[in-house]
Amino acid sequence: MGLMVDVLDRLEAQDLQAASQAALAENSAIALIELLEMLWSCEPRSADAVIDAVLQRLQQLRALR
Repeated sequence: MGLMVDVLDRLEAQDLQAASQAALAENSAIALIELLEMLWSCEPRSADAVIDAVLQRLQQLRALR
């Protein structure tokens, strides 16, 4: 839940770079998937960069398995 709150706070502050960095630093695939679901369903226009970062991080985590 911490990741989602952190990213939403940063999106609200329009700090897309910090929101994306928070996603890229996350090590929990479950937290990333939950964030992705929330961003996808809400569809805030500013979320595109964060969605890209979430997908990138999920690919990185998958490669580490």
